[in-house]
Amino acid sequence: MRNAALAALIVAIVVAAVAYVAIGRPQSSVVPTPTPTLTAAPTSTASTPASTPSASPLPSTPGAVGAVTIQVTRTTVPDEFRYLALGAGEEFRLVVLDLNAGRAAPVATARVALPPGAPTGPSTAVAASKDGRTVLVTFVIPDASDSLFVVHPETGDAKLLLRGEIKGAVISADGARIAIGRNDEDPSLTGLWVGTPDGAMRRLVADDPSSTGSPPLPYAFSPDNALLAFGIGLGESGWQATVISASSKEGRIDRSGGGPQIVGADTSVVGPAVGAEFRSARELFVWSSATMFGGSSGADLYDLATKRSTSLYRPAAGIQLAAAAWRPNAAQYAIIERPESHVFVPLTAAWLRGQDGSARKLGDFAFVVDIWWSRDGSRLFAVTGGDDSVGGITDLLTGRGVMQFCKRGGGPPPAPCT
Repeated sequence: MRNAALAALIVAIVVAAVAYVAIGRPQSSVVPTPTPTLTAAPTSTASTPASTPSASPLPSTPGAVGAVTIQVTRTTVPDEFRYLALGAGEEFRLVVLDLNAGRAAPVATARVALPPGAPTGPSTAVAASKDGRTVLVTFVIPDASDSLFVVHPETGDAKLLLRGEIKGAVISADGARIAIGRNDEDPSLTGLWVGTPDGAMRRLVADDPSSTGSPPLPYAFSPDNALLAFGIGLGESGWQATVISASSKEGRIDRSGGGPQIVGADTSVVGPAVGAEFRSARELFVWSSATMFGGSSGADLYDLATKRSTSLYRPAAGIQLAAAAWRPNAAQYAIIERPESHVFVPLTAAWLRGQDGSARKLGDFAFVVDIWWSRDGSRLFAVTGGDDSVGGITDLLTGRGVMQFCKRGGGPPPAPCT
C-alpha cells in the first residue's frame, strides 16, 4: 500500500511538471507557415460512371515518372502584376513581376521527374485571377501525364488538381471558377470540364479522345461567370470559337457530319478563333490566325444577344495575328502581326486599332511573346526578346522598357543573371 501511494505521488509530480512547462512556454504572435510540398500522382484518375465522371487526382507518389513536386513561398501580390513560369528541363520557377516597382519576387519552385528518352522537355502555362490570389499552373510533360496545380501565393499553399493530358486551363476573373480541356484514353474523362479551384469538377462537353482536334480548348469566362467561351479543334485549319452556359447540362461534340457540332446542349457558334476574351457580359472579342495549312486571320466582335459577328479587321494575305488584347474601358484593341514565315523574320508589328476602324502602328518589336493591358488601360505590356538568361517587359504604347528579369537565376538586374 505504501508503494502504491509512493507511485501515485510520483505520477502527480510528473503531471504537474509537464503542465508547468506547457503553461510557461511563451506562444509566438506570428506562427511560421511551413512551405507545403505537393507531389503529383503517377497515374490518371480512375473512371467513374459516364453521367458523373470524376476529375480528382489519386494520392501522390514521389519520384514517379512525370511527377511534379512544387514548393511555395508566401508572397504578397503587387497591384500591377504578371506571373511567369521560368526554367527548363527538370527545374522551374514561378515568379510574380511587380510592374510598378520593376522587380520580380519568387512564388514557387518545381521539380519534374523527367521521363527517360522524351523527345522534348516539359513546358508550362500560367493563368491567374484578376486579383492574382489564385493561380493555375500547368506542367505539360511529354511521354508522361501532365499536372495542374492551383497556387495561392499570399497563403503559401498549393494543391494538385489533376493529372492527365491537359489541353489548356483558364480561371475566371474573380477566381471562383476554372475550366480545363482534358484528353484521356477513357472517353468518360475526355472533354471540357468546369469547376472550382478546390477541385470540384464536372464535365460540360464530352469529346472523343481519338478524334482530331480533341479536346475542346477553354478560352475565357464571362464577367459574371455565366458563360464560357471555348474552341473546338478543326484539325489543321484551326479552331472554332463557341459559347456555352457554364451551368448547362453536358453536351457532346459530334464529328460524324461535315463539321463538328455540339448535341445535347445549347451553344452559340462564333466563328474561327485562336483566342477570345469577353469585352462585357454581352460582347465577345475573338481573333483568328491563318496557318500554312489553311484558316483565316482577323479580329471580330460577337454580340451574344443577337448572335451576330462584326468584322473589325482583316490583315493582308500571309499575315498572322500572334496575339490580341482588348483595351479596358475603351473601344480599342491591340494586336501583334507577324508574317507566316516568322521563323526567318523575328520582328513583329504592334498595332493599336479602334472599333471605328482607326489604326496606329506602335512599332516593330523583336520576339513578342505575349501582350496584356494594365488595369487602367494606360500601358500595354509585352514580354519581349532578350537572350537565354535575361528577359524584359516593354510598354508597347511608349516603346520604353519597364523591367528586366532573370530567366534562370542570379540577379536581379542590373546584377548578372546566371
